[in-house]
Amino acid sequence: MKKALHSAVRAAIGMSVASLVLSACGTTQMNMVDVQTSTAKTLGLASSDEITVANVQYGKKDGLGGQKVSYDATTGKGRRFSCTVFMIPGLTPIDQPTYNNWECHPRR
Repeated sequence: MKKALHSAVRAAIGMSVASLVLSACGTTQMNMVDVQTSTAKTLGLASSDEITVANVQYGKKDGLGGQKVSYDATTGKGRRFSCTVFMIPGLTPIDQPTYNNWECHPRR
């Protein structure tokens, strides 16, 4: 009885520690649908279907996990842009990241 109780307590503590560790890890994976939609809005396009995103590069994370992300966007008509956004991870693994400071500049 005492051994079973000890095992149950140890398992509960282990699961609590694992949950705490995982909850501290916010997601930093970009949702490409959100990226395409926001890029289309930034460029004044009617639809995100007109945008192709390529060459996604993640910068260094800051103290809170936020990071600058740069990527290339090409419109359906062939216009090319260099874009950047600041991505802040979600608080839990199931929360989506938030994006700030969208910028796109024409590429030559």
